[in-house]
Amino acid sequence: MNTAFKIITYTVQFITILTCVWYLLKNKLRQPYRFFAAGWAIFLTHDLSMVIIGLINPVKNHWVYNIVFPLLQLFCMWFFMSLLRQKKIWFIMVLFGVFACLNLALWQGATTLNTFSLALGGIIILLLASTVLFRLYRQESTESIFKEPAFWISTGFIFYWAIATPFFAMYNYLSQNFPDFFEIYFYTVSYFFIIGLNLCIIKSLQCSLSTTMR
Repeated sequence: MNTAFKIITYTVQFITILTCVWYLLKNKLRQPYRFFAAGWAIFLTHDLSMVIIGLINPVKNHWVYNIVFPLLQLFCMWFFMSLLRQKKIWFIMVLFGVFACLNLALWQGATTLNTFSLALGGIIILLLASTVLFRLYRQESTESIFKEPAFWISTGFIFYWAIATPFFAMYNYLSQNFPDFFEIYFYTVSYFFIIGLNLCIIKSLQCSLSTTMR
């Protein structure tokens, strides 16, 4: 079962990379979705590369993710803040960046997965995505909300981080004290929502491209 979930997850991630590249080739406008597609493709390529490296040399590489994950979360924060167009809240990124650096240097360290940073970043992304979705529901439009790229990408991140935030907060504790439950959660629930998130991103990019090509 775990193997099947891994194969499906990595396949969906690869398809998402292809979709991001296709979007970049089709959409030449400098807008948040174009930058998001480029950044997300880079992250997924890195993630799949780490999977391959892990198969060749299966060692703990938490120090890599302690750097990559906060950068990814900062990127996602930037994206949602760009959609909101609220310059007053950019300081949130600065505060999170400082917290992540302090956590890496002083508190949880490089060899342990920095779950504090992951959980805090997840909460911030969850709040920003929820704000985007709430604003989308309030606006008056004759178009179906399902045609809005912001609906799909916000929904994907809301559902993912609503589940992932409490999991990452307890990641180290669960892996050390309840390894069997940890394995089941990580390779079923977590992977399931990773798949859902990437499918929402694919749909969002498709909607964005349809909008710009009208």
